[in-house]
Amino acid sequence: MSNGSGFLRLKILGKVDQIMWASNDNDDLGWESGSEFNRAEPDELSHDQRIEYLHLLRSGLGRTMAATQLGIRPSTLRRTARRIPAFRQAIKQVEQLRVDNLYTGLYMAALKGDTRAAIFLLSRKHR
Repeated sequence: MSNGSGFLRLKILGKVDQIMWASNDNDDLGWESGSEFNRAEPDELSHDQRIEYLHLLRSGLGRTMAATQLGIRPSTLRRTARRIPAFRQAIKQVEQLRVDNLYTGLYMAALKGDTRAAIFLLSRKHR
């Protein structure tokens, strides 16, 4: 591995993030975050950020991916959810809604004759 550094550009859901890497002969590969992650971490999410985060969850993104899409750190998200019980409950409700929608889709497929969906649903007795 040669000495050097550079930027790796990642395109995630239309957003391009940069991750800076630096390597030397003594280390396999050292990863550092790009400059946009070096700014001071906010204490908690604003009201608008919380709303947008819930929209991203509702659209199908997971918690980490939604936070990444908004450019927020998972620690900021966890701190906000811990401090604002209504936000924490809203996250749980959105995630439960996604599970319910998936279950409904499987149920409808089973009613239309999809035997794989029927077998899957019948194997899950907790519903």
